[in-house]
Amino acid sequence: MDELKPCPFCGSTKMKIDKKSTLYGYNGLDMRSERHTYSVRCNVCHARGGAIGGLVAVDRRATKVPEKFTTDDELKEKVISAWNRRV
Repeated sequence: MDELKPCPFCGSTKMKIDKKSTLYGYNGLDMRSERHTYSVRCNVCHARGGAIGGLVAVDRRATKVPEKFTTDDELKEKVISAWNRRV
């Protein structure tokens, strides 16, 4: 996982990755799915980057997970890369 750049507003290196989750429902495979949204937040000035979200299969009892689902690790990588993309 990449290192987060410092806050562009206050210069702090005390950054946090916030996660919010809401129940999306159950699919035909009887699998619980949630919408997870990640963003980067500065713990000093509370500046926040853009949010990246996706559907995550919480119950992995089924052997075949539909392609529309992603993982928490992929979402974290995307939000870190979006935060670090700035100049």
